[in-house]
Amino acid sequence: MFAPSAGRPWRDVWPGVARAGDGNAWATGTCWLYCRRTGVAVLWVGSVTAPGATGDLYACGPCVAELDHMVRVQAHRRERAPGSSGPGPRPYAP
Repeated sequence: MFAPSAGRPWRDVWPGVARAGDGNAWATGTCWLYCRRTGVAVLWVGSVTAPGATGDLYACGPCVAELDHMVRVQAHRRERAPGSSGPGPRPYAP
């Protein structure tokens, strides 16, 4: 059973990472993120814009998990940063 999120920090109610077989629209293709493997189960994770072009970004399960980890690390740092003025572009630093 899903517990109510009221009174719990946002990081405790963040949904789990997408995984093959979870009901999302997984397809077989090439991972556009870190591993760049071909012929693997991938999930559309958004659009990407480069100078003069746009495209659909697909990622495999392990790369979706790595991206999720990077976003969580950045969000936790923003939450802890003294004098933080809120969200804004910051480079990822492990």
